Amino acid sequence: MKRIGIFGGSFNPIHSGHVGVALKAATEYGLDKVLVVPAACNPFKDGCGADALRWTLVKSACAPHPVLEPWDFEIRKGGRSYSIDTVRAVKAFHPDAELFFIVGEDNVPDIPRWKDAEELQRLVAFIPFPRTSESSTEVRRRLAAGEPVGDMVPQIVADYLEAKAVVFDFGGVISISPRNDGWSLLDYCGTLGLTKEAFDRGWDRYRAKWDGGECSFSELYGMTFADAGLPPPTPEQLERIWELDAVGWVKVLSADTLALMKDLKSAGKKIGVLSNMSEDFHERLFVPRCAEYRALVDVEVISGQVRMFKPERPIYDLTAERLALDPKDILFLDDTESNVAAARRWGWRSHVYRAES
Repeated sequence: MKRIGIFGGSFNPIHSGHVGVALKAATEYGLDKVLVVPAACNPFKDGCGADALRWTLVKSACAPHPVLEPWDFEIRKGGRSYSIDTVRAVKAFHPDAELFFIVGEDNVPDIPRWKDAEELQRLVAFIPFPRTSESSTEVRRRLAAGEPVGDMVPQIVADYLEAKAVVFDFGGVISISPRNDGWSLLDYCGTLGLTKEAFDRGWDRYRAKWDGGECSFSELYGMTFADAGLPPPTPEQLERIWELDAVGWVKVLSADTLALMKDLKSAGKKIGVLSNMSEDFHERLFVPRCAEYRALVDVEVISGQVRMFKPERPIYDLTAERLALDPKDILFLDDTESNVAAARRWGWRSHVYRAES
């Protein structure tokens, strides 16, 4: 029988004490996993903070710990968050599991006045824990005073909270990558004789040239096909390739990333976009299709316009200059490890971020 812990709260923001309590409960009670559930709105607290940012921070704080599983049930449900509703939902998903509810010791006397308390006490065993030295209230106080919070929260959480600007990549961050679940472009190119291996070689050799303005889209594919010993695509074939390749990158845009950008903007942070993106893609697709995202952006640095590209240093330096910020005050989110590593080398805060929905 699985043993599942449920740890709910405002997590505004999540701090190291929260993570420590969840891990300790998992160890001491032999839990197979602990669901970490940020509340949409705690019925005993006024205000929970911005949902998208809190959810991102919870996911980020839990990521290094496989036993911790973030669950956005209450945020998605909306309205007041009652423990019994969440427990019923967990029970529906795991009817045979033994459920444990992690609760602060100071809240234990109040349990009888919780919604449907008798049913709740039948469904779960309570794990009381003492309050830790960390406090979300103190974290918020420090942030308002411009003080560091790295000793109270996981580093990735500190990076989000302390940064004065958050800069987003485009592909795989603002947009959902068309390569995630197969790519019909590869199938179409296959009908023209271009194998996946030849496509990948062309991508590695020439994609940065297109993104950096050194060649056109037709030249990109012309060189890719030529390297494979094939004639260049006809205009009709090239138009189909454009639809499957370029247009594919704006077909599904991340609502989660948009919500996060809005929350960060509301928190007073500058928003930037730093992308390896060709000038024609920017004008034909990014500008018209991503207007809602661009309305939030303070600084936009596009490789095809500036003739620089990641992961080389000049484009990072240019972005910092346009933001008028020291690199240490900038957080960069990119789906490519090499771009993240480069940002860190140049003094930025940076983390891998991949849009999911």
